[in-house]
Amino acid sequence: MRFLFIFFFLASITVSQAQNKGIVYYGHIESPGKGGPAGLDFNAYLVFNKEASYYVTAKDSLEKQTELDENQIKEVNGTKQIYLGKHTLPQGKQVYYNRKKDSLWWNKKFKEPVYGREKRTQIDWKLESETKTFGGLTCHKATGSFRGKNYTAWYTDEIPLPYGPWKLQGLPGLILEAYDDKKEMYLYFKSVEYPLDRNLSVGPMDKPKVDSQYPYISIEEYKQTLDKLVERNKTKAILIAKQMGGDVTVKTGGVETLSVEVFD
Repeated sequence: MRFLFIFFFLASITVSQAQNKGIVYYGHIESPGKGGPAGLDFNAYLVFNKEASYYVTAKDSLEKQTELDENQIKEVNGTKQIYLGKHTLPQGKQVYYNRKKDSLWWNKKFKEPVYGREKRTQIDWKLESETKTFGGLTCHKATGSFRGKNYTAWYTDEIPLPYGPWKLQGLPGLILEAYDDKKEMYLYFKSVEYPLDRNLSVGPMDKPKVDSQYPYISIEEYKQTLDKLVERNKTKAILIAKQMGGDVTVKTGGVETLSVEVFD
């Protein structure tokens, strides 16, 4: 009898853990300063449990280079956008969120890798009455502002965990789709597996040894990094204009052309 009790107890723990674990697959289009979803369309996924979530996109193993090659010239509002070179990383662009520490760890790459750590920003979400269905799950609409952009998010309380793709967190259910007004950040739903009985790791960050020289920086240091990149781009544009000669007007963008996060 005792054996049966222990067996059922352990079985109930296993079922409970599975019910709190899942994975969502997204499309990820990031187009800072482009006025629409003009960026490359990457595969992405969010794996989660009760304690944490781990979002990955632009990862070598998630993409076929031939498919990216087809997307290297895109047009939005009559303007062609050309993307050259490699746009993925071996470890991908990641965002790891730990609920207990209420903190995010993430990475990006400009000319050099950037690794950051920050406290979760508490977005003042407004819950709306409108609903949609994604993957057989009823989702509710929410709107909120995050770092210079107004976002619409579709979350499901059928998975009552406060996670979402990228850095969007804090709703009473999992976010299955989200985008800003112009869709310069467009995170669209593909599929979901929940509950998940596969053994998938929920983080932490994958930081290759070759990047060990780059420490995790604060959000304030990241702002400074963006400002320096803007100035560097301006200087480069002026030098190119001088080499071209003649009457050339130099127009360079600000932080909004480098990052979908715009800080005050």
